[in-house]
Amino acid sequence: IQTLWPWGPKISREKKMKERILVVVNPKSGKLNKGDLCAYLRSELSEVYSPEIITTSYKGEGNEIIQRYYDDFDLFAIFGGDGSINETARALLYKDKPLGIIPGGSGNGLARGLKIPPHIPTAVEILKKKRVKVIDAGQINDDYFFNIAGIGLDAWIAKDFNEKPLGRGIPPYVLYAFTNYIKMPPFLAEVFLDGQKRQIVPGALLITFSNFKEWGGNTYIAPHAQPDDGLLDFCLIESLSFPSIVLNLPKLFTKRIDKVKYYTTHQIGEVVVQTPEPQIYHYDGEKGKWASTIKVKAHPLSLRVIVPESF
Repeated sequence: IQTLWPWGPKISREKKMKERILVVVNPKSGKLNKGDLCAYLRSELSEVYSPEIITTSYKGEGNEIIQRYYDDFDLFAIFGGDGSINETARALLYKDKPLGIIPGGSGNGLARGLKIPPHIPTAVEILKKKRVKVIDAGQINDDYFFNIAGIGLDAWIAKDFNEKPLGRGIPPYVLYAFTNYIKMPPFLAEVFLDGQKRQIVPGALLITFSNFKEWGGNTYIAPHAQPDDGLLDFCLIESLSFPSIVLNLPKLFTKRIDKVKYYTTHQIGEVVVQTPEPQIYHYDGEKGKWASTIKVKAHPLSLRVIVPESF
């Protein structure tokens, strides 16, 4: 009748069911009371979605939760830092359902790259609008990363931060950076870029593989990285003296580290780094494994994320 008589009275339609969202909360992230946080998230998200909230109780559980409940929800979100984001995002690689992020970490490197602020109400509003973009990911040996992975000084910092945490925030990173610079010897590296170009680095301080521009906390190691170009930025800093570090350190915060003569960068799809002695690597700030051969490759446009209009 409605089709034959479009000028007739409107026929009421059943209200569309809300999409189901599962929010994974890392209770160790942030300083808020997690009971209050969960109540707030449930109340706010109920305006748009049908929400469920699960808190994790051990490292790696976020990944298990997403896999277990993947078919029961339309989208997912994580409250936590880069490590928590990493473990949930891995479960959504090459999947159709997106991940929303509510930053709750110390550096929040990935969230900052996506223009998602650490202000919870703002992050929730972004989540409610569900503007989805597809970004690249990276793989270092058997581990995936979405922001930055690396070997050398930043991997040693991540190792200490994971093994003997001194609290949250930036100060522990500064302390670990100083102590590890003193004790970590520069390492020799043989580099094969995209299977062709061979480069010998006699004394490397760190090598990073960057999908986004910064580690977190406004420290920009890869000023020109783009997370949707299908490539990673290979960034090398050779060993340099402590006075040179002090002199050039501000450039990390002003996006001018690429102006330092000890810094080299290349855009790569794949890279292999070989070292005489095993090196530990990190992926999104998580402690990785020791290896003498580090294989890294890009996974173009492999993760759907919810972002603000400014991204």
